[in-house]
Amino acid sequence: MSHQCKAILIHCMDFRLIEQTRNWMKENGYLGDCDVVSLAGASKELVDGGHQTRELILKQINTACSLHSASEVILLHHSDCGAYKASYNFENVDEETAKQTEDMDRAEEIIKERFKDIKVKKVWAKMLDEHGEKVGFEIL
Repeated sequence: MSHQCKAILIHCMDFRLIEQTRNWMKENGYLGDCDVVSLAGASKELVDGGHQTRELILKQINTACSLHSASEVILLHHSDCGAYKASYNFENVDEETAKQTEDMDRAEEIIKERFKDIKVKKVWAKMLDEHGEKVGFEIL
């Protein structure tokens, strides 16, 4: 029996965003039709992690594509990310947003080097309160 889904979502493990991310997935037709990978910093480790970590993430994408016929990777990053704050001293939220956007662009390049035909969607989740009760999602 074949199991298929349309995408694989790579998002940050931050507990504050789980409920709102789930709501976004439901509103956009991904809930129940998407493999999900949670990592601190989302695709940060794909860009600046070690070789083993990069290969682990690419293996997850390969599994979603080969076993579940996923044709899209969604990279979902968010503001006020602890994984990024632990690595960088941002002067302001715009600096953090720029760095994460740059990393999503680089992650897309890395993914497409390995998976030529896959679509990559980049999503920015702006935390509108410190608890993650209000989050604005934007497709980049």
